[in-house]
Amino acid sequence: MEQNFYSEKLLELKNNFSVKIISGVRGVGKTTLLKNFAENLRAEGVAEEEIIFIDCAAQERFRNFQTFYEFVEGRTIDLEKFFLLVDDIDYVAECEKAINALFVGAPAEIYITCSGDTLVEKISALLPDNCDVLKIYPLSFADYAKTFPSKDALQNYLHFGGLPETLGAGKNILPKFLRGISYEIMFELIEKNSLQRADILRLLIKSLAQNAGKPINLNQLIERLDCAPLTFRNYLSCVAGLFNRIPRLDIKSGNFLIGGEKIYCVDNGILSALAEVDETTLMENAVYVELLRRGFKVSSGKFGAMNISFVAARDDKKIFIQILPTSGVSVRKSTRPLRALPEDAEKILITLKREKNFGNIKNIVLRDFLSGL
Repeated sequence: MEQNFYSEKLLELKNNFSVKIISGVRGVGKTTLLKNFAENLRAEGVAEEEIIFIDCAAQERFRNFQTFYEFVEGRTIDLEKFFLLVDDIDYVAECEKAINALFVGAPAEIYITCSGDTLVEKISALLPDNCDVLKIYPLSFADYAKTFPSKDALQNYLHFGGLPETLGAGKNILPKFLRGISYEIMFELIEKNSLQRADILRLLIKSLAQNAGKPINLNQLIERLDCAPLTFRNYLSCVAGLFNRIPRLDIKSGNFLIGGEKIYCVDNGILSALAEVDETTLMENAVYVELLRRGFKVSSGKFGAMNISFVAARDDKKIFIQILPTSGVSVRKSTRPLRALPEDAEKILITLKREKNFGNIKNIVLRDFLSGL
């Protein structure tokens, strides 16, 4: 299972001179990973007093960074070395200040979990050369299908996603269960970020879900939400761990374009719970998250007047990916942008069922792509 993969990754980071940030949406398994890491430390013989585990969600006294810092300092003043494991640190206001002070001034190995990408950016800015970020994603389809093998596995995964706490739940109760998770995520965002306008956050999340996979006009969204631009940008940054905005790449020039960014959700189940989305959008969203899981930087592509679903870049490698819509578009029309690219470009057409190949365009069935085949 992927929890073992992430546990191994975290152990690899041990003894690095860095702050280890475990980030991911609520319910993805960050707390379990941190607790398992604490157990591994105990198994290695690390003394109990050298393992400081703090659950910030459960202890309101730590909502102030100064109180949090003073508590840790008091617990560790006589220790030559200690492991500081902090769960849900984004409940602590201005926590990046405490983390910076502890990293610089204490003999600590620091491991923290958080839900928002904004906090990761803040800590990385304070300690640009001393941060390791381990991004946790929902369960991959490959592991999902191994755990729940069935002829409906792909459809279930597309509609209900891979959050660990949903696994094993009956298909008839999953929609209600996922709506409950999405509400909990909203409440958590309000509390962690001290947001005053729950109505704006709710409408923003709903609008982003409804527009998943489409170019989004932020100015129109500001008008729809009827809020000040500064307020909008603040709320948009708060949902960065739940929804990702991907840039649009002009493939001919190699430059990113202003405007035309697309929005995708970190989990298909959450997306389905927030809005009614079509099958093609669910396919795109699942492919997007899978590309992130594999370490690619993802953008949408423009080649002349034609659009390409994804441009996936890793190291010096670029892959051009087109998703075939489930209805209304022929294979020939869908592959036209890929056929216009240079012959040596790596091109993939992802479809629900096997289609004939067009020259050097590789056709991969969605099930196989998500399975890593």
